[in-house]
Amino acid sequence: MEDVWKHVGELLQNENFAKYAINYDRRPLIKLVNNINGPRMRLIHSSTLLQLQRIPHSDEHFTVDALEGIDTYGAHICEIFMVSHRWLRPRLNSSQSHPDSSDHLKAHAINEFTKWRQTWVRTKYEFNIEIFYWIDFCCIDQHDLTAAIPLLPLWVACCERFLRIETEDYSERAWCRLEPLLSYAFQFADHHTIIHLDFKCSEKDFHSGKEIEVLILDPMDGKSTDDEDLLRIKPIVNLTKQNRKKIDFGKTTIKCFQL
Repeated sequence: MEDVWKHVGELLQNENFAKYAINYDRRPLIKLVNNINGPRMRLIHSSTLLQLQRIPHSDEHFTVDALEGIDTYGAHICEIFMVSHRWLRPRLNSSQSHPDSSDHLKAHAINEFTKWRQTWVRTKYEFNIEIFYWIDFCCIDQHDLTAAIPLLPLWVACCERFLRIETEDYSERAWCRLEPLLSYAFQFADHHTIIHLDFKCSEKDFHSGKEIEVLILDPMDGKSTDDEDLLRIKPIVNLTKQNRKKIDFGKTTIKCFQL
């Protein structure tokens, strides 16, 4: 495991990694990450979530290999959104945990966001996009989290865009502080998009969202269901300190568009 952490740190400082990170085509970046001795990056297509109307477990195998998925449609019309969210039914026993409510409010909000994003791109740029999501519950093997956690900074960087599904205590949670931090430090996106569980795409009142500045907060001061999570988070936070961007917790902000 120490070797994996070492490889992750080296890759984040690699000149090719920085060069590929500023391009819309995420495949060169994903290839670099896949070459690390760890799980390959996986994604779930928006049409799958629309069909299921729920967020599936990794065991159900509804995700696709990231490179194969992008190649299916062509990188020029694909967008990849990292989904940052607070699990709605957390349990210490991971087999009993679920990220969504029993009536699938989060899945419905993501599906509504898909409609919004496709409409926005079609209106502004006059072409149709294919949207993939990276959602931890389905894109990480839930039985092998140890192998996946060191790769989180790289997977965030491989996503072109960042979607925050904010609940009342989103900014209090350690993992929900970590993911925006990683996005700010390593991701292509210069802004985040914020939705809530009741988000609906309205054609009558269509808009691009309210621009706000949101603070980057220290994940180590955040709350977690499992106290061991802070031990898992600490080495990832340390990786961000090697980044070229200066980050001052509680003062540094990132631009967000709140829908």
